[in-house]
Amino acid sequence: MWLRCINIPTNDVARMRDFYTTALKAGYDESHGGPDRCEILTQGVTLVICRIQAPVQINPESCGLEFEVEDVDAEYERLLAAGVAFDSPPVTYPWGWRAIGFKDPDGNNIDFVQQVGT
Repeated sequence: MWLRCINIPTNDVARMRDFYTTALKAGYDESHGGPDRCEILTQGVTLVICRIQAPVQINPESCGLEFEVEDVDAEYERLLAAGVAFDSPPVTYPWGWRAIGFKDPDGNNIDFVQQVGT
């Protein structure tokens, strides 16, 4: 069994599309739903951004998205330059992973991680 996609509901598909294509350095496909839906093409899992009418409610302690990257520090600098806000700079955890955390425009949690130890 393979996880194929994750759906991210939003009231503003274009804003979320622009954020995720920048943050993930990824392309997108709007051929399956037009302005109310778009697929962000990542390595492995597709993020499906879809419009909903109800207000988006994100629990700040909810599950988030985690992406393994080659260089957390380079990604941190790139995203800072693109205007992404962070609560803190990258941190290295005792279990051998370096990470940064941030939120998308709707408040979903995102982590970029890099294995730096064993």
